[in-house]
Amino acid sequence: MFNGLKQSIRKTQDAALLAVSPRRYAIRKHFEQMERDGDYRDAYLLAMRMRGYRAAKSGTGKAPWSGMSRSADAEILTDLPAMRGRSRELNRDDSLGSGITKTLVSNIIGTGMIAQARTGDRDKDNRMEAVWTERRNKIFPVDNLTHGESQRLKIRKVVEDGEVLVKSVYLRGEPIWFETIEAERLATPQDQISNKYIRDGVERDGWGRPIAYWIQKQHPGDNITALMTTANAMKIDAKYVCHLKLTDRPGQTRGVPFCHAILQDLRDLDLLMLASLKRTQIAACLSAFIKSDSQTVNMLDVTAEKYGYILDQAIEPGMIFKLFPGEEIQTLIPNFPTPELGPFIIMLARRIGAALGLTWQIILKDFSQSTYSSARTDLLEARQTYRILQSWFIEKYLNWEWAIVMNDARLRGDPRLAGITDDELVKVQWIPNGWQWVDPEKEAAASKIELEMGTTCLRDICGSKGND
Repeated sequence: MFNGLKQSIRKTQDAALLAVSPRRYAIRKHFEQMERDGDYRDAYLLAMRMRGYRAAKSGTGKAPWSGMSRSADAEILTDLPAMRGRSRELNRDDSLGSGITKTLVSNIIGTGMIAQARTGDRDKDNRMEAVWTERRNKIFPVDNLTHGESQRLKIRKVVEDGEVLVKSVYLRGEPIWFETIEAERLATPQDQISNKYIRDGVERDGWGRPIAYWIQKQHPGDNITALMTTANAMKIDAKYVCHLKLTDRPGQTRGVPFCHAILQDLRDLDLLMLASLKRTQIAACLSAFIKSDSQTVNMLDVTAEKYGYILDQAIEPGMIFKLFPGEEIQTLIPNFPTPELGPFIIMLARRIGAALGLTWQIILKDFSQSTYSSARTDLLEARQTYRILQSWFIEKYLNWEWAIVMNDARLRGDPRLAGITDDELVKVQWIPNGWQWVDPEKEAAASKIELEMGTTCLRDICGSKGND
């Protein structure tokens, strides 16, 4: 009886609403059906997406603080695939992002760092260098890379992906060679998820030291790749793997893209340039906008308002809008100011440079307003960043690679390594390409003064320019 009374009251209200405001009555009935009829709701949401609406309730347009007291892995591992994907997209499609990566690779590696044995015995040094020269361009057969190309690839992967792995390969009857492994292949097999000592493909002992790496036999991005299990994964002892990553926090298992802090700035700068281009295109067109005073109910619009959708629209030359009853066209010829674009681009470039340890002139490759002193200051500041990464690459990877190749050659009985001790076998110095002087005359005069003062030597001067 009570339910019957409620239904009677509701019908009376509906009748009154229909008589007073048919539009409100139609909207009310629409949302009632949206709430109780799942098929009806799904059909309307699909129609809105097809019309170009997208959900807009996920954010408020602000950038609130979201810091938490979580471990390094808790902060990184969940977001790492998305960060890596965005970094690759910027390097692939964004001119500035691609240029930053090329600048770092060119200045850190150049044509490749050169190895010089440093035993103190010139005869031994010559013999060791002869062995290395013979082997260096043959140790990356999978990608068919020279040693210089392999160095550039690794630095590029560290910048772009945050990490890369190099695995030594021993096959019977063959000299040792190396395989370069992309980050996605390092992962925990599904049947090992419960193993608390394996985290994102890196297995550690009770003290937290890496003891093995779980590497998928095929890249997970291949269409033919099956779910990763121990059957299609390789457990590689840590002594055969060099995991190249920049570590920012204790306990950090995986590396993050070098440019992770500026991904949004790069994206914003790209969108700024795109908006400027669109503005110019719109200014070259006769733009038309629809104005409507109609009381006709558009259920798509009112549904979008309730469920938090917004309509994506674009203006292109030659577009024709089909008008609804009561709608009319108003034209607009935009007149946007442009003088602030340049300073805004420089401001974003400064933010990007501050995160990378570079100046905005290097980021934008713009030295048109630089003097000799300012250009030299910019380059010296950037070279400090390059030297840190060069030193890291040498200590972390190149020395490891040299030691493995030379030990393998000696185990294979190479007569050129006879009489060389274990300690002497790993004594090597790597010489980067170095950089040319900004003003050769001024720089040479400064080097001459330093030589006379005894604060430098010819070897250091030659080494700073990448010479032997």
